[in-house]
Amino acid sequence: MPDLKRSVDTPMASADKFQPMHNIFCDDVEKQKQFYAAILGWDDIPEASSPIYRVLQGNGFQLAFNGVPAYELLGLKDRERRRTSTSSAGTMVTFVVEDWATVDEIAHKVPELGGSIVKGPFATYYGQWQLVFNDPEFNIARITAMTIPEGAEIPVVNFDT
Repeated sequence: MPDLKRSVDTPMASADKFQPMHNIFCDDVEKQKQFYAAILGWDDIPEASSPIYRVLQGNGFQLAFNGVPAYELLGLKDRERRRTSTSSAGTMVTFVVEDWATVDEIAHKVPELGGSIVKGPFATYYGQWQLVFNDPEFNIARITAMTIPEGAEIPVVNFDT
């Protein structure tokens, strides 16, 4: 059995060798790219595009969109699934913004762009202002700000029950 303690203490590579990227499986890669570009204002990387792949980049992060054929190309054909408004959420991508007003602004854009609001904007028990939404293909995403509007109440959550 591998020594996990040793592997945590001794990383395989320097942290600066990695750039974060999150991939979303979807039916319409172009529509998904346009939805997130309109919300985030990130740049398209056209040289990385293919008929089944698109990618946006912003703030040192890449958000990629993989078409259905990618399941098979990645050895995941038996895990392919179609999302609906009631599908379980297996992953959620979160975008952090500077202020609560940006969260409110994005809340107005999401439905106009073909997405739907799941919850929010709302104050969290940990003092952030948040919006949880579905993109047009029912992937879950979240926008969160470290500030909350004046007068908003931070809820109390009892985790003991």
